Amino acid sequence: MPTITYKSHELQYEVRLTARRKTIALQVHRNGLVEVRAPRFIKRTELHRFVGKRAEWILEKQAYFADLAKKFPPREFKNGESFPLLGRSYRLKVERRPGLPRPICKLAGRRLKVLVNGQVGDELRQDIRRALRDWYAKLTQEKTQASVRKHTQALAVAPKTLKVVEQTRRWASCSRAGDIRFNWRLSMMPNPVLEYVVVHELCHLKNHDHSAKFWAMLKSILPDYEKRQRWLRQYGAALTVF
Repeated sequence: MPTITYKSHELQYEVRLTARRKTIALQVHRNGLVEVRAPRFIKRTELHRFVGKRAEWILEKQAYFADLAKKFPPREFKNGESFPLLGRSYRLKVERRPGLPRPICKLAGRRLKVLVNGQVGDELRQDIRRALRDWYAKLTQEKTQASVRKHTQALAVAPKTLKVVEQTRRWASCSRAGDIRFNWRLSMMPNPVLEYVVVHELCHLKNHDHSAKFWAMLKSILPDYEKRQRWLRQYGAALTVF
């Protein structure tokens, strides 16, 4: 991979060239990988300068993700491990049920119970993760749909479609066509924060940018939106380690 030197640091970056792109974009992934996406006609020397100008920011992001990994290590998906649900913590309980066709997750008191067949090792961890993810996604679908129904009339908006999907960099997104996509992890958050994400996207149906008009519209529905936004900025990163 191409490499630049900045303040004694060797920064490698991966280049992805596509015919559809018109501008250069840079992303630092959670694992520290630096990815540059650019049009096919861009010269390598220009990409090198582009990365060099952002070297300080790249180092800051890499340090942030390294610190995040220390604070929130990868999940092990074993008995007793804590998982967030609507802002509260629940312990994982894994039970074996021979003959079960597929892993199942359900809420049992203050525990998230996952029923498995006879899997072991990595296969067991992947099946537990899959069962939890599907369960969270179903709950997120229910919660976001209820919040959309609650606020669409006051905002005088009507989304074209609502989907719960896997998103690694966003909590939600809204297209100009009116399609709203929600991150399945939203049901890990407290209800007021989940509601903030939903209303935020509904406001984008009328205001596609983050103009003063957009924030005024959001505040008219959620006067305390800044408090909910602060929670997301402070604790949201912990929810992505799944």
